[in-house]
Amino acid sequence: MSAYQQISGEPEYAAAVEQSHSQPIVVFKHSQLCELSAMAWQQVQSVRLPIFEVVVQTARPLSNHIEQVLGIRHETPQVIVLYRGRPVFDASHRGVTAAAIHDAADAVRPVS
Repeated sequence: MSAYQQISGEPEYAAAVEQSHSQPIVVFKHSQLCELSAMAWQQVQSVRLPIFEVVVQTARPLSNHIEQVLGIRHETPQVIVLYRGRPVFDASHRGVTAAAIHDAADAVRPVS
């Protein structure tokens, strides 16, 4: 299972970005009121990466900040994989799958 943390402010997001310098991380933006978000949430739960959850009903300013900083249009549900502070993958709606997230992370991880 992944390390899962709900974030709601810019300082928490900055700490998440800092963590992305040592390993890929996932920013998961979703709505607690959306059936499609619930399906995406189930996919994200099986990802073996640090997950930083942004609930848009309670953290819309943070969601807007992420959109501005990364230049990735807000969607719900949405995942963004960050590595070394930069987005390497993003998907929304039915494109939010554990397999797609793992493939993106595997593509950027150094080979040991």
